[in-house]
Amino acid sequence: MNNNLSIKYDSKDHLFHLSNDKVSYIIELVENKYLIHRYWGSKLKNYNFSNKPVPQKRTFAAVPNDDKPEFSLEIEPQEFSCPHQGDYRESSLEIKLQNGYSVSNFLYQKYEILDDIPTLVELPHIRNEKNISAKTLVIHLIDNINNIKLMLFYTILENNSSILRSTKIINQGKDWVYIDKALSASLDMNFDNQDSISLYGSHQKEFQINRQKISHGKYSIGSTRGASSPQYPPFLGLCSSNATEHSGEIYAMNLIYSGNHFGQIELDQYYHIRLSMGIHPDSFRWKLNPGDTFQTPEVVLTYSKDGFNGMSQEFHNLYTQNLINPNWRTKKRPLLINSWEMCYFDISEEKMLDIITSASELGFELIVLDDGWFGKRNNSRSSLGDWTVNTEKFPNGLQPLIQHAQKNNVSFGIWFEPEMISPNSQLIKEHPDWVVHVPDYEPMLGRHQLVLDLTQKDVQDYIIDVLKHYIKNYSISYIKWDMNRHITEPGSVTLPSEQSGEFFHRYILGLYRILNELTSSFPDILFENCSSGGGRFDPGMTYFMPQTWCSDNSDALDRQKIQYGASYLYPSSAITAHVSDVPNHQTNRIIPFSTRASVASSVNMGYEMNILNLSETEKTDIKQHLQWYKNNRDLILFGEFYRLISPFDSNSNHCSWMIVNKEKTSALIYFFTKSFDVCELSFSLKIPYLNPHYIYHDKCSDKYYSGEELAHAGLAINLKEGDYSAIEISLTVI
Repeated sequence: MNNNLSIKYDSKDHLFHLSNDKVSYIIELVENKYLIHRYWGSKLKNYNFSNKPVPQKRTFAAVPNDDKPEFSLEIEPQEFSCPHQGDYRESSLEIKLQNGYSVSNFLYQKYEILDDIPTLVELPHIRNEKNISAKTLVIHLIDNINNIKLMLFYTILENNSSILRSTKIINQGKDWVYIDKALSASLDMNFDNQDSISLYGSHQKEFQINRQKISHGKYSIGSTRGASSPQYPPFLGLCSSNATEHSGEIYAMNLIYSGNHFGQIELDQYYHIRLSMGIHPDSFRWKLNPGDTFQTPEVVLTYSKDGFNGMSQEFHNLYTQNLINPNWRTKKRPLLINSWEMCYFDISEEKMLDIITSASELGFELIVLDDGWFGKRNNSRSSLGDWTVNTEKFPNGLQPLIQHAQKNNVSFGIWFEPEMISPNSQLIKEHPDWVVHVPDYEPMLGRHQLVLDLTQKDVQDYIIDVLKHYIKNYSISYIKWDMNRHITEPGSVTLPSEQSGEFFHRYILGLYRILNELTSSFPDILFENCSSGGGRFDPGMTYFMPQTWCSDNSDALDRQKIQYGASYLYPSSAITAHVSDVPNHQTNRIIPFSTRASVASSVNMGYEMNILNLSETEKTDIKQHLQWYKNNRDLILFGEFYRLISPFDSNSNHCSWMIVNKEKTSALIYFFTKSFDVCELSFSLKIPYLNPHYIYHDKCSDKYYSGEELAHAGLAINLKEGDYSAIEISLTVI
């Protein structure tokens, strides 16, 4: 147990203080009723209300106690907010009673301190690992009028500057109620001229970074698509106006959830900022019967005093140690070749046998049979749901492929899109009520397909049985799980009208049940998450699947921004990238092989190119690259990833990042140039995050430099002629 990890309640000053070596989070209990946020930031040994303003009466402000006109919930920085109680900012929880009113008043009841991380039933969460100490503060609130209980959870771990928050609502009354909003976390801070930071994007342009000034009003991100989405992943934060990758304060929130979500920054008239995050209240209404409980997803609150790289290290360490499946946390990921861009739907036994042979000769470790292998699947218009092998393409089934792979010492993987169904499938004829739809409305198609209703247990069981069949009857070591459209007409034949607002959340709970059953039953199967690329890349999916195909766009220039943005939250092992053909299939751009290889080599790498018609030079290049990656795989997948030069900087022609092992004895630096400039012959790259006292050998120049010199004086890089160039720098301690 780390003695510096603690949760203490000071009964004299009525303070809850969560702290470890990195961070403090402080809550004041006022009048034994209200939870007031006092501090979140660098670790404090003591707190004596230095930042607490002198109470002042505000004209026309509603007050809970008329004898204390200086205390108003409109002004106080709160940890939780009720609607219609004098606080007109974004509320944390909204409950509608049977009488039609939405007034509630939750007041402090008691607290308890637990020596572990709570397990969230049905929801992914930060795992309680035996080798990592943690403590949890549970604050109980009660609405005595309606007899509804609220529990606020705050968890702190020993070696991370993150606070985990979630809420639980318990109906202890005699009547059912509706939950119209249930956010996982809300807190108020003083505005200090910070910027907002968030991510946005689209299909083939995921994880774009958005930083902007905060002005009065509300800035929100979110998704109502039924998935976390590439448009606005569930990440939102504040950063000091001078924050860089290397310095400045960051306050960030990331929701462990894969469905509709909501995040908001609100700046009020008193220059207080309210940070909120949770399930999106639009299209959400949960009927809570007497005795029932509703648990919100967990949100990770991460603080950094060392800029965005500091923030990322906290997320990376937490997710590697406590979120990713323990069976894959430190396991090497296989070097794969995927059939998709090589074959698309034009796949066959003969072609796959040739691919397996070529893959083995080149040094690949896994061959993935992508779309087109089942039903009558010759394009995207048919067969989803009919998961039987296409006998025209594979007259002998899949066994000859698997046997050939085993003979050539290559593992075998396969693609599924289990949540979807084609309108002309046999499955839809047998089970028309399994389709997500609203009565009397013809469901819309997306990518020529419909969505299976995962709120139904029969549908969940069908998907589980299909995948278990293939895993048990074939020697499959890898499954790519795809989801290629978002939800429209959210409805289920099994949900009564008064529960129609539960559809989206129940869909995600159904998905999580499927994934939990499969990953628990087959812990050695490598599941890769995909949703038209990074359309559902979030911590919830990462809990079940240790890696995600973060974009269908494999163009090495576009990928620099995509992978740069994804690294804000996820370690290299969780991000997959492929070396693909040129001209690129998404952009038609022609980029040198060395650059394509370097961009993909920065994370969890595979290949997507046609390996059946390679020249001898191309074969040699690929063999050498695969062997190089194998030699450096541990460093790349499990080292510390730091960003050096942002491709989002409009004034920069470059992008750079580095990976260094935890001992600081070995490092890889990648330096990319977009276009060649005849006046820029060299570039001085400062390389922090090394040990300043170590002497490093630069293999490229065969010279030696101290870590201190590289951090402050920088390393001169001679730029290559030509556009889209890449330079790799390898440093090792002598």
